[in-house]
Amino acid sequence: MPLPGNQKIHIILTLNEEEFFGLEKKPEADFLEIRLDQFSSKEGNANKILKQIEKLNAACVLTYRQPEDSSLQSVGIWTQENVLPLINGLESEKHYIDLELDKDNSIFTNLDESRFGIIRSIHNFSGAPSREELLFYLNPVMEEVLATRKTELPFERIFKVAALPKSQAEIKSFLESCSYIASQCAKQNMPIGFCGILMGEEGQEYRIFPERIGSQFTYCCLGKPKAPGQVDLKTLLEKRSK
Repeated sequence: MPLPGNQKIHIILTLNEEEFFGLEKKPEADFLEIRLDQFSSKEGNANKILKQIEKLNAACVLTYRQPEDSSLQSVGIWTQENVLPLINGLESEKHYIDLELDKDNSIFTNLDESRFGIIRSIHNFSGAPSREELLFYLNPVMEEVLATRKTELPFERIFKVAALPKSQAEIKSFLESCSYIASQCAKQNMPIGFCGILMGEEGQEYRIFPERIGSQFTYCCLGKPKAPGQVDLKTLLEKRSK
């Protein structure tokens, strides 16, 4: 179910440590994704990240991707203790934290979720989940009690699913499922944002035009792709402007 033509698409720019600290100004993206697994966890780095966020005046998505949910090798091993200065220093109601639905989010165990928007995410690099599986994961997100709307965020909750299908039949089924799940997210009293990602080269069209499968969010890169089929920000903006 495609979204209306005037529906805003939110661009999330995924960055590693070198790219992030190399920025002099915020790129033309709505959120900067700080992939903590691509950042050194050495002492003091959390405060250094925080200062760069403040310098750029950027809204961010804070993510710590586990090895089985990433195509990249981890750079740093973060703990609750060394991530705490970053979490405590982030401005409330401006940023998102990505929490995996099917994994232990150990470094975010004691997170005060009321301060942040939350992305509930699942990733599958060995196939595409069925519609029934997606509904199974979506149900607890829909049941979360959300008392207030955080005015600086487009949604308090985002349901994100990224999959790498094994066949053309799986691709077709996954794209249809994304459109259906998007419609279910939109029906809630307080709508849930939806981000559907078809990984791999065949999914690039839907990264550039995510609204074609009901997705309000798309992830892109600055340099090398951080996930299979990821499109760079310049290409994304150019193609969407035509």
